[in-house]
Parts: sequence; structure tokens; C-alpha cells
Amino acid sequence: MVEPNDNIGNDTMADDGNPAYGFAENNNTMRKRSTDSIPIGLKIGSTRTVLVMPNYEGSLDIVRTLTCVAKYRDLFTGKLATKFGDEAAEEYADSVYFMFRAGLPQDDDSVKLAAQFIEYLVYKYNIPENSYVTLAHPAVENDRGRKNLKEIISGMSIGRAGRQAWSEAFCGAIPAFDGLDAIKKTFMSVNMGSTTLEMSVFRNGEPVHTVTLGTISGNIVDRKIRLGVQNETQGIVNIDLNTARKYKEEFANFIDYKPVYDSVHIHDKGQYGFKIEKSIMKPVEEYVNNVVEAIMENFFPQLAQDHYQTYKRVLSEPIILTGGMACIPGLKERIQQLLSDELEQKVTVISSDRPDLAPAIGAYRISEYTLQYRE
Repeated sequence: MVEPNDNIGNDTMADDGNPAYGFAENNNTMRKRSTDSIPIGLKIGSTRTVLVMPNYEGSLDIVRTLTCVAKYRDLFTGKLATKFGDEAAEEYADSVYFMFRAGLPQDDDSVKLAAQFIEYLVYKYNIPENSYVTLAHPAVENDRGRKNLKEIISGMSIGRAGRQAWSEAFCGAIPAFDGLDAIKKTFMSVNMGSTTLEMSVFRNGEPVHTVTLGTISGNIVDRKIRLGVQNETQGIVNIDLNTARKYKEEFANFIDYKPVYDSVHIHDKGQYGFKIEKSIMKPVEEYVNNVVEAIMENFFPQLAQDHYQTYKRVLSEPIILTGGMACIPGLKERIQQLLSDELEQKVTVISSDRPDLAPAIGAYRISEYTLQYRE
């Protein structure tokens, strides 16, 4: 994987020649440097992209859109045209392409689409070139993914003041602490993403131990919900994956789940109303059980074997949940209880207010801090 402070290519040098990462200190006193550059936090996820930047009112603008593209034939010109984000998913749900669905792009076409997607964001949301961009990225498990990540970052038209890439698992944990206190702590982060489950321990910003599993993911939950709705309605209702994801995001709830009522127009049947009782929560409950099993069987044993003192330290500190699945009400409490039962000791599990936005907000804090206190 790309280390949290691992700069990507030559583009990670700021205009003044200084490294584009790090937290500069001089005799233990932080020195603030004025700048006109705009700090940007960017998380390009397998399902959603989140962009964070300051506005003229002194608060933050947060953009959240689907990481997807749809190609279609323009009826007037006959040329191939492209739509991105939520608009693409709404209009072309049957053919929309999520270019980060398998993590980082693994082929040239996906890299080009990812670059086009970023420039679409730049144009639509008027992101200034004179900006400092921190990208929160998923785990990089192979050289091709690392190479493509470098290419995507180096090709961005934004980030003239500097660019850098940090682990999504680390960036996502930052908002659970004050400011950038995460850089000084030892903790475990569980990134509950669409395509992977990423479990990491960080010590002073550096990764100590990381395990990434593609067999436990939000996308798998979506597919199970889709199949469950089909089975629960005796094959009458067939929803697409985008609808299954919306059901999960809107209705999954460990605290107060209520059956979902919906309707659809069926050929020869007219408007057909149906009720969903088990198809949403059953896959989510299986997901939580799988997460706890992965932590107990895949992560903790190896961490304890290789870094025993760090393992003991992690159990005494809050475990941070981040990613879209962590938004489900009551999920962190359920995981906390299950881990406490398995370990036979009290474990604390926390998350930021918006775990789905946390990686981009954490990336923004890094950009802001670097601009203000860079030597």
C-alpha cells in the first residue's frame, strides 16, 4: 500500500521545493506561513467521491457524488458523450461504470476515465488550480495500482501548491480526534468500504500492521439485498444494485429497524406494492459478524505476534470505524459489544459524526495544516 506519508511521484513537491507532506516543527514551535493557496481534501472511493474545500463564508463546502461514468450516443451530433457522478447513475443505472469498483484502476482505460472524472469535478465545482490537494486513497496492493495512482495524481490540473496521498484508513480516522491529534497517537482504524474491509494500526501516522479483505464489503451486502428482495417477493420484484444500495443507506438500522414498504409497476399486474422485512438487515447483520470475525481471526493474532506491545496498546484505545458502512445507526455499538464479548474485556469503538465523509475531511485537515505550518 502507499504509506500515509508516501509522496506520489515528482508532483508531490510544492512550488518552493519543499516536500508536500509532513508537519514542520522548529524548536518545538510551529511556524505559520501565509499563503493564498486553497486546501483541498479529496477522497475518490469505489462508490462515492467526496471533495472538501473552504468557501468564502469561512465554512466548508462538501461535495458528495458517485464515482461513476456513463457513455451514450448524442442524438444530434452522433458522437459519443459522457456523463459523470449522480447524474450518470440516475439516467444510466443499467450501464453506468464505476471505475474504482475494484479499488484503484488496474488498466489504462480506467485511469483515463478517472482522470476525466477528476477534471469534471474541477470544472463543475470551480476548484482552483492554486490549491494544495491531499488525496485519501484505498489500499494499494500491487505495483500496477501504485503506478496508476501516481499517474492520476500527476495528471491533475489542481494542486499547483502541492499534492500528496495518504491512506484512506488513516485520513478517515482523523475527524474522530481533535485537529490532527491522530498523528501523535497509536490506534486501530477499520475502513468499512464498498469494495474492501481495511483494518490498520497506525503509530504516529505510520502504518504498523494492515490487512485488507475483498471478501467483506458494502458491495457484497448490496448484492445480497438485491437477491433477498427478489426471494422475499417470490421473484416478482427485481431491483438493481443502485436501488439495493439506497435501501441499505436509508433503512438499515440496528437501533430501530422497521419493515420497508415500496411499490413498482409490473407488466400485466399494474402497480405492485411489496414489503421488505428481512432482506435488508439480514445481510447487514452477516456483514457485522464477518467484520468481527476478521478482526479476531485475521488481524489481532498477527498483530499480537509481530507487535505485542502495540496490540495491548490498541485494546486500551478507541477503535475507529470509518467508511460508508459505519454510517448505519447502531452498527458501531453492535461491533463494540461483539468485540468486548470475544475479547472478554471492555473495548471502545467510535467514529466521527459522518464516517462516509471522514476520509475527505481528514485529508482536508492535512492540506490545511501543511499550508499553514509548512517550513
